[in-house]
Amino acid sequence: MENQQKAARGSRFFALSAILIAVLVVLSFPITYFLPLATGSKSFTLLRHLHGLAFFAWVGLYVVQTRLVRTGNVRLHRELGIAGVALAGGMVPLGLWQAVTAAAERQARGVELPFEFSLYNLVDILIFSVAFGWAIYQATRRIEWHRRLMFIALLNLFGPAFSRVIALLPIAYPWYDMLPNLVADAVLGALALHDQRVLGRVHPVTLWAALVLIPLHAVEPLVARSTWWNELAPALFGFR
Repeated sequence: MENQQKAARGSRFFALSAILIAVLVVLSFPITYFLPLATGSKSFTLLRHLHGLAFFAWVGLYVVQTRLVRTGNVRLHRELGIAGVALAGGMVPLGLWQAVTAAAERQARGVELPFEFSLYNLVDILIFSVAFGWAIYQATRRIEWHRRLMFIALLNLFGPAFSRVIALLPIAYPWYDMLPNLVADAVLGALALHDQRVLGRVHPVTLWAALVLIPLHAVEPLVARSTWWNELAPALFGFR
């Protein structure tokens, strides 16, 4: 009975946080996507539409999945998990394709460091892939690991989305570059408090995510503008 109560309390945190993060993700795009699309003031490529559709769909599916667990419909949750795997399988190549296309567009405009933001794209794709893949592996083994790894995959999408909001603020480098992901990482603090309340300790996934992601996101802006990265990136993304 005690374990069931802990599981219910745990599912409540993930269900409510999923809704909050999904709302913040949607609210991050009105100026850069929704309004230009509605007014016709800016045109977007088919790739950008597909990229956005896939990533918004994954966030929406995550909300549905946490709700299903919260209401005890685990069977449907597992069935929809197959759709989540298929969707994530499409997100990775779409993300890489968009990263290459964006770098080419910056290069064509004569941007001084056209591959600077390619580092963020690459790191985000790698973190999402590792967190999601590991979460699927743990789905039938250790449910608490599965929950947190999926949550980290969600946070990894929230950071890049929130960068659209940061872009509107008068913030100088390097804070302008690192702040979106650090805001997402700060949510790990709420997860740690939840762990302590429900599990009596900070879960290893939560702890290691904080120890790895926060320093990584703090140094990313320095690496992104470094000479060695900007010499390596063109070859890495197929420009040489």
